[in-house]
Amino acid sequence: MTPTPEQAEILARPPEGILKVAAGAGCGKTSTLVEYAKRWPAQGLYLAFNRSIADEAGSKFPRSIQTRTAHSLAHRALQIGKRGSPIAKFRFEHLQPYEEFIRPVDGMTYGQVRAAVLRTLDSFLIDAGSKLRADHCQLADIKQQSAIRHMVKAIAVKLLRFNQHDLPITHDTYLKAFELWHRIEGDFAYLLLDEAQDLNPVLISVARKAALPTVVVGDTYQSIYRFRGAIDAMQQFPADELPLTHSWRFGPKIATLCNRILKHHSRPPRRPLHGNPAIENEIIRYGGAASAGAGTAILARTNARLFEGLSLIDRPFHLLGGFAGLERQLSSAYALRQNQLAQVTDADVARFTSWGQFNDAAERGDVDARRLRDIVEKHGPALPSLLQRLAGLHRENESDAQITVSTAHKVKGREFRTVFVLDDFDSPRELMARRAKDATKTEETDQLINLLYVACSRATYRLCLAPKLFDELC
Repeated sequence: MTPTPEQAEILARPPEGILKVAAGAGCGKTSTLVEYAKRWPAQGLYLAFNRSIADEAGSKFPRSIQTRTAHSLAHRALQIGKRGSPIAKFRFEHLQPYEEFIRPVDGMTYGQVRAAVLRTLDSFLIDAGSKLRADHCQLADIKQQSAIRHMVKAIAVKLLRFNQHDLPITHDTYLKAFELWHRIEGDFAYLLLDEAQDLNPVLISVARKAALPTVVVGDTYQSIYRFRGAIDAMQQFPADELPLTHSWRFGPKIATLCNRILKHHSRPPRRPLHGNPAIENEIIRYGGAASAGAGTAILARTNARLFEGLSLIDRPFHLLGGFAGLERQLSSAYALRQNQLAQVTDADVARFTSWGQFNDAAERGDVDARRLRDIVEKHGPALPSLLQRLAGLHRENESDAQITVSTAHKVKGREFRTVFVLDDFDSPRELMARRAKDATKTEETDQLINLLYVACSRATYRLCLAPKLFDELC
């Protein structure tokens, strides 16, 4: 490729110390890293946010670059495969082997204690270091917080010594153990750290402990996983940023729209995005049925709105993440609502023995339970036939579908010829007003502005916006 001036400046920097690249949406991040690996052909390690990103990168990089996830490095180093598959997430039932450490807490029910223990344990496992801090537990009452932290500390000590027991562990468990007591090994000359805006502290710690020259690449304005404990590693590595601002994905019209969105951020970008002048974009006000065609995506902010969009679809579609799991969850939640316990087949729903318990969990902050409850309550007896109809329209292979449907969180890194952005996204003006009214909402509103930017920047040619977004931004 013929590098742009911005790319040429990056490629000219040898892998020494920290090199930080701020890459906007569609601005050739991967192609720049591939060229960098060719320019500096020593052995390198490309460390990715997830498996799919690592696999895709592996097909593009030269053989001198090994593409991995931190979890795969930890899995191999700690020989996790020899102890059976870990579980994806701890549930109430997984606390049973640790009952000796769990005590009643004044002012908290049995379920509230265990929910607080699980949340605190999750927060500790994705954070760096060995100290269980006060901010790992979100309880406001100091005495309750202290009691929960005391329990979690004892549980974590036993859990992390998984070479001494055969109890279930999560992926976060063995990565945490790797971060505490191991480091990346191998004959690597430098490290390529991708999607740096959405790494959790454990991953950042693993990268730092490698003590290798590091190319840190990301986009602060595509940081959308703060609610999962991710932090922006772009801010954690002290170095000047080299920009990539010329997008190859879309033309000037969408670039201008993205710049308008990001101007509402609490810390707007210093450098605007520039669109590809060879691409003529169309931005339209969408208020009706979506016209399907190859490369069409419908994006929602929330799962509830996503399902409402699905309920109106009458043509073959592909749901990112798959439909079978969603169908099983909703069918099980509906069966629980009808007290038909024998028909509850989803493990997450089967944790509850009554709809009252399920509803209580939703009210206590269980996001998954709340999502399922709201859909079941809205559709009622019509839900089973609706699920049956959608199952017949869903296509497992995305290439066989006319429409791809997803939340905006799941499409980062993807692009589509036509994108419909639904009406559950907050407008930038609303978010800025919310931040002005309450400064404690700054991080939350910035994340929602980032999410809208991510959604709109998936389109290559045609962007269809819900009326309130179109009227404000166009």
